[in-house]
Amino acid sequence: MSNYPTKKLVIYTLAIVIGIVFVVVLFQFPEYSSQFGTLVLAITLGVLILYAYDTNRIAEESVKQTELQTRPIMTLHIRYISGVSQEEEQKSIREKYAITHVVNNGTRPSPFFVALRNTGKGPAFNVVVESKNFIITKYQTRFFAPLYKNEHAIKIIKKPDNKIRDLAELKDEIFVVRCQSALGKEYEYTFKIIDIEERLVEFIV
Repeated sequence: MSNYPTKKLVIYTLAIVIGIVFVVVLFQFPEYSSQFGTLVLAITLGVLILYAYDTNRIAEESVKQTELQTRPIMTLHIRYISGVSQEEEQKSIREKYAITHVVNNGTRPSPFFVALRNTGKGPAFNVVVESKNFIITKYQTRFFAPLYKNEHAIKIIKKPDNKIRDLAELKDEIFVVRCQSALGKEYEYTFKIIDIEERLVEFIV
């Protein structure tokens, strides 16, 4: 791939040389101008095709580079509430976002919450999380700055009665995170909860 510009330069130089030779032959040997003219036209056509291909390749690479610079990459995590550094924020997450479950016929917050983070180079807009057996009722935000700059919690409850009777019900549950880039392109990332208490999450696609 690194030799491609050199090869291209050689081809263009050769085309120029042939053009010069054609002009010389045209004036020095007029009787051969017709045959040589056909050859030059064929070579010119080949150069134009190469130029068009090269221009298209550069445009495609430019689009890919732009996408890499603007693409958000969302990740899903299980976090300990106690791991939140600020006491006030810890209290807020416990009250609003903790995974609740039934304990002694009452609903109690667990030590865990689900958090999202953007590890891509571009910001993530309109973030939405979907699941077959759970619904997300609350987001700290649906906008995520790029490159690990922030992490925000979401509130999950179980369908249809809004109660998680055992944290093990989350095992093998699939969560799909959807978002948009600054260019409006949509992305989708899928995660599976392996073990809630071990905080193990598997990225699928």
